[in-house]
Amino acid sequence: MAKKNSNQAADFIFKNGDVYTVHKDQTWAEAVAVKDGKILYVGDNKGVADFKGTSTRVVDLKGKMLMPGFVDSHNHAYLMAESLFWLSLNPYSTVEERQQAIKDYLKENPGIKQLRGVGWDEVIRDGKARGLAPRELLDQVVSDIPAVFIANSHHSILVNSKALEVAGIDKNTPDPQGGIIERDPTTGEPTGILHEFSAQNLVINALPQPDFTVEQYKETILTWQEIAAEDGITSTFVPVHYPTENLLKAFEDLDNAGKLTVRYDLGLWADETKGTEQIGKFIEARDKYQGKSYKVDTIKIFSDGVGENQLVWNQDVLEKTVAALDKEGFRVYIHAIGNPEFFPSHHALDAFEYAAEVNGKRDSRHVITHIDWVKEEDVTRFKDLGVIPAPQPAWFGKDWYSNVSGEQLKNLNRLNSYFEAGIPVAASSDFPSTDTFKRDMYPLTGIEVGITRLDPDTTAETDLDKVVWPKEKATLEEMITSYTINGANLIFQEDERGSIEVGKKADLVVLDKNLFEIPITTIGEAKVLLTMFEGKEVFRHPTLTNASYIKRLVEQFEEDGEFANHGAARSLQTHLDTVFRFEKQEAAEMVVKHMQRFNQLLDNHKKDGLISEDAYNTLKTHTDSLIKKWQ
Repeated sequence: MAKKNSNQAADFIFKNGDVYTVHKDQTWAEAVAVKDGKILYVGDNKGVADFKGTSTRVVDLKGKMLMPGFVDSHNHAYLMAESLFWLSLNPYSTVEERQQAIKDYLKENPGIKQLRGVGWDEVIRDGKARGLAPRELLDQVVSDIPAVFIANSHHSILVNSKALEVAGIDKNTPDPQGGIIERDPTTGEPTGILHEFSAQNLVINALPQPDFTVEQYKETILTWQEIAAEDGITSTFVPVHYPTENLLKAFEDLDNAGKLTVRYDLGLWADETKGTEQIGKFIEARDKYQGKSYKVDTIKIFSDGVGENQLVWNQDVLEKTVAALDKEGFRVYIHAIGNPEFFPSHHALDAFEYAAEVNGKRDSRHVITHIDWVKEEDVTRFKDLGVIPAPQPAWFGKDWYSNVSGEQLKNLNRLNSYFEAGIPVAASSDFPSTDTFKRDMYPLTGIEVGITRLDPDTTAETDLDKVVWPKEKATLEEMITSYTINGANLIFQEDERGSIEVGKKADLVVLDKNLFEIPITTIGEAKVLLTMFEGKEVFRHPTLTNASYIKRLVEQFEEDGEFANHGAARSLQTHLDTVFRFEKQEAAEMVVKHMQRFNQLLDNHKKDGLISEDAYNTLKTHTDSLIKKWQ
């Protein structure tokens, strides 16, 4: 709690709520006050009344749940650029359909110098049945420019012959460290399939445009942020898996413009072919790119790929590189999936142990992510070394684990074991690769599956005895912790975020239901109604939209200089005052009628250049929501 003084009138007050603070000394509260982007008060309704000023905005939660904003500890936000600017073949299921989609795309985009796309996965094997190399399936429809399609897992690409030619790859090209150039067993010629990033980059780095532009990345981040806000995500760790300064420049530009509405911790990709020689460039990037809402202090390493019983790195090089990075103060974030016979997390822990022996222990908060398969004896090593596990709980209910044997089960998808050992598990989504498995980055999906270990699409109370390895189920409290304070701990923000405490950033989420009062198999169905990032509303569900809220937006836009003059803003406010009166009377027909007039006035202001594009689009969205609400 906080005591009021003359300068402590809150900007926002939330009252009459089920406030779950994730703070062990005060788990539940009724009310929260926010001022200047920080939490001013946590307590009961009576106490929060002391912080109400003349301009304080009061949100009556009416029993709804308020909790800290979610932290996604593994999210490839930048990869949304693929769906925005590349050709996706995911909607198509056959070779012919995908080839036709490519033809249509080329017709709609004449003169392009390369073709990039995503989603040509298992059907590439159809080429063998047709007596063709996989690359020839692409050659049939695009042969004059390089074409590169990445698999949804992002660990393999299919390219055409032109792309191989541009990259100078032929049957004599050796496999790079950790990568595989698939070859015809008879001729030795490349088939057009390349596995893992060292092999992929041989082609990608030779393309006319290897990376997205700064402007494309900026559009991507802004678009992703809208979805993150709808999902209640206010902080994230973003591991990058290719070299890209354009992405860092995009974050810098948006941060300088005050347009980042999520706290970002970025991890740069370490090339397994370069070992310690690349550390100087990492230091330069870290020194150059540090902002108010983003930072670069982590290096991402791939310990293994997908499906192969092999390490991507030479173990000796891995250990020396991790130790060198640790000495320079970097946190190391290692990808380690594994399988029933292969445990790359064990090798990753060996590398962290070596670094501790060489440099001494420090508060490094190194991370191993995915960790589908972990030896029982390695759980204590996580604890002893201070290594954070960052799993993807939404994967745990998948039916592909149904054939795993009882002996193997004990090493699969640990969760409860980490919690029991006192290890701060930081849950995550691995967006967008999880979309391949019909998942998204919604934290409540991960929370539900972490508790039930059942696929949320088929879950029923009667199925709770059919889970995969029930010993590793977590509790609701533990899962919420993994998506809040533990995630904040992973990005060194636990003193600023992750729980509702006085003095912390006001990263808050309102849910339509109290998660502790509904069946655990329905947690993923709960809705985010409002998301606040550092005291600023970044998402409001249409059901919470009303004339008073839209009027406050108009006032804020006027204060920010988004209107050409006061008269333009005032004309909108006058309309909203009228709508407010009809809302109180529940006169639906009149609300709709006046909001339609408001809509027309918005259009006129835009036509006359009296309102900015951003303000117009925001007000238009909320206007349409309010009309729909009352129709």
